[in-house]
Amino acid sequence: MNIVQRFFCDEHIMLVAILVNTAILFFGGFWPGSEWINVLDSLFTLLFLMEAIVKIYTEGWKCYWGSMWNRFDFVVVLVALPSLASPFLEYSTTTSAVLSLRTVRLFKSFRLLRFIPNIQQIFKGTKLAIRASLFVIVAGLVILFIFSILSSALFGGLAPEYFGNPGISLYSIFRLFSIEGWYELPDAIAAHSTPGWGLFARVYFSILVFLGGMLGMSLITSLFVDSMAGDNNDEVLKKLDQIEAELKKLKEDKAQKQ
Repeated sequence: MNIVQRFFCDEHIMLVAILVNTAILFFGGFWPGSEWINVLDSLFTLLFLMEAIVKIYTEGWKCYWGSMWNRFDFVVVLVALPSLASPFLEYSTTTSAVLSLRTVRLFKSFRLLRFIPNIQQIFKGTKLAIRASLFVIVAGLVILFIFSILSSALFGGLAPEYFGNPGISLYSIFRLFSIEGWYELPDAIAAHSTPGWGLFARVYFSILVFLGGMLGMSLITSLFVDSMAGDNNDEVLKKLDQIEAELKKLKEDKAQKQ
């Protein structure tokens, strides 16, 4: 392996390059028209492109593409490539859109996750937790849609900024389930309706907060955490079974010798 291959295949060197590139993108937001920032940004795009090419040449396409992180990097670089054409384009909405593609390279910073201990086990546990909680999550989404449509029909005329149509209502109900400023919703309805209708709105949304925000979100969170912990418990139980089997074998051997 020559110097170029060692340089681009060294994870620590490339992580430093990713962090420097992230800093340049951050400070570039303060000087959006700076030619130096644009030049440095293009150089980093080429650097990451070269990294992909060298790794494919060194490892082979099959081995390279077999790594989840390599696939992730390849897609990120591919999406960011059109930004290299920005110096040759006159400023317009299209140019601005092309330039925004370079920020996609920020996602390469996720490669830092590779150095977290037991990260693969965490990913595996998260995948199992999502699968185990899928039914509850889908049920929660169905309930969210139902109450979004119902709330739009009930309060769309009184608070159109929150329930003017099912789409706006969907966001408002999701906000209510997160228990973030939920009291603003019934207060806005009460301000434009009769006292009786205002009382109904407060009771209606209080029940929704309790069922969807407190009980519903707590249920989903607890199932998710239990599923992740359950994967670790399975491994512990397997090890205990192995230890028990070994102890049993030792006792049998000892009994035979006696």
